[in-house]
Amino acid sequence: MNWGKLFLTCLGLTLFSYQTYAQMISKQGLLQYQSDFVQAQKKIDSRLADTANNTPVSIELSLQKAQLYMAFQRADLLQPLLSDIQQQIMTQDDVVIQSQWHFLSGVQLYLVGKYAQASESFKSSSLLLEEVNSQQEYAYLENFILMYQAVNRIYLQQYEVALDELTAVFKRAEKNNWPIIQARSLVFIGDVSYALKNYEQALEYYQNAYNIYPEDALIYRAETRMYEAQMVNVVGDRSVAFEQLELAIQVFNNNSDDTRLANAYVLKSYFYSKVPDDAKALEWIAKSVKKREELGNPIEIANAYVHYSAQLAVDDQMPQALEYAKKAADLAEQHEDISGQWDSYGNYAKLLNQAGDYQQAFHYMQLSERALLKKARLDITSQTATLNAQFNLSREQLKSELLDKQAHLFEERNTLLNQQLSMKQREQQQQNWMLIILSLALVFFLGLCAVIYRLYIKNKLLARRDTLTSLHNRRSILTLGEQALVSSDRYQHALSVLMLDIDNFKAVNDHFGHEAGDRVIQYVADICVATVRKPDYVGRVGGEEFLLVLPHTDEDAALLLAERLCKEIVQSEKQSLGQVEQVTVSIGIATKNIKSKRPFNRSPNKDLSQLIRESDVALFAAKELGRDQVQVYHCDLKLKGDAANLESTTPDMLRTVS
Repeated sequence: MNWGKLFLTCLGLTLFSYQTYAQMISKQGLLQYQSDFVQAQKKIDSRLADTANNTPVSIELSLQKAQLYMAFQRADLLQPLLSDIQQQIMTQDDVVIQSQWHFLSGVQLYLVGKYAQASESFKSSSLLLEEVNSQQEYAYLENFILMYQAVNRIYLQQYEVALDELTAVFKRAEKNNWPIIQARSLVFIGDVSYALKNYEQALEYYQNAYNIYPEDALIYRAETRMYEAQMVNVVGDRSVAFEQLELAIQVFNNNSDDTRLANAYVLKSYFYSKVPDDAKALEWIAKSVKKREELGNPIEIANAYVHYSAQLAVDDQMPQALEYAKKAADLAEQHEDISGQWDSYGNYAKLLNQAGDYQQAFHYMQLSERALLKKARLDITSQTATLNAQFNLSREQLKSELLDKQAHLFEERNTLLNQQLSMKQREQQQQNWMLIILSLALVFFLGLCAVIYRLYIKNKLLARRDTLTSLHNRRSILTLGEQALVSSDRYQHALSVLMLDIDNFKAVNDHFGHEAGDRVIQYVADICVATVRKPDYVGRVGGEEFLLVLPHTDEDAALLLAERLCKEIVQSEKQSLGQVEQVTVSIGIATKNIKSKRPFNRSPNKDLSQLIRESDVALFAAKELGRDQVQVYHCDLKLKGDAANLESTTPDMLRTVS
């Protein structure tokens, strides 16, 4: 499971700060929304109803409502609200209001995984704000927009730029004493560390963010506690992780925060799966699926479906597991998140493989492999960017500490700072060289793995398939036939073997060349594949000879199939065969029929080689009796090696179809 995807997607979007919101909209601030969602929504709706005829106030309240939806990550409610107020806002001569609308639109697009469109909305919001922010009156809002632009860049594969921007936002927030932005930027940097599997460092970022949040920022603190619980589960005591998660769930329940509650349920299911307690794990992931389906966010629903299908498979509910895994894979195609696609495709391929649908499993594993290779390339870039960001953040913190010293230590401070910077530069140069070497080695290793894997798949396929027809080769079809025979003996069901030979094939090669002969072989192979059932096996065992193994098929059913094959080969379109106008085949049938009334076919001791010899004898009889027909083996026929020929065989000893 890609549990990192859960936390990178559900970072917990926030509202504007109290200061900026008071400046631009009203005297109400951020922390009013750190309470029950339903009650806050009712209050705003009530005020909207009272001021329906006052357009400026109505717009102000609508934006408050949109920010409420943003704080609780309700993309399902945010999108229709923004659409309803768009025309009103765009007709207002107020670029700050318009900037807020574009920003909220970007948040909504980000929540549903449309990162390219979200980037355009954030850019429009920033450009509008630049027109009126020459005096830095809206600096808080500007940095808030920049913070979410940076988070969105992560999903657009712009890792280094994103981390540089987050670091810059953190420094400005620290300087201006903006605790919400300061804490949120640390949370986002912590999520990047978690994605890079640096769990101890991620835990440290989350703990620092939790301590920076104001105490009345209940929801954000609970969300950060949930992230801490995930890290503690990895590097600490799981019982402590359970306690922290329960505290977070209690806050989400008290405040009707359904989105974060659904995320917490997924995490709780994951904790139980590690205990392990599969029943509890299935119970909590089912609750999360229900919540996310109600919220209607496709990217979140896909993530829940992946975990749900995996837990259903653990619980041996394979049909339902396949159903939800397929839904997750379909939803993954609708958004731009590479990690989510890799997770969904890989999970579905794994379950298809367990269910025996190897062709579809291979297809989705290829899709998962492509997403994984792309993600691996991006992770290398992300690691480099993260190290640079950490260095820059540490350096700036050191500078701030030195600059806060007393005035009489100014000269000493500068000397220490220069020494520190020089040392850090040397360390950075060494780190850069090490990262370059490690990156090249990792790229080489991944490329080598990809080549080896492809060669393995190719060789495995060549070992089982005939190169001309893509049918099973002789070795493969005999192996499958032995397996089918074992199943026939175990479960007492019929098994038929058909030996098919192309009539007058040597004449085709002599008159039209071997290339035409190859096309005839391919033509017959394609018709065989199209005619047989899915459980049947078709293989090429000689130049123009094919062996068909038909499980659960008695003599009469095998005869019907053989007759249909002869008819299809004669009547099908032969445009691809060039000058060859007529193709016929002869088929011999041998059956191991446990329930047959014919005593010569009842023997349960027949092995595959005997059935093949019997079908070969019937094929030879079909050739002798004029070709383009089907013959069924009877005990009156002599096996090859037991008799020199079939001269003593009369037509009434065989069942013939011309």
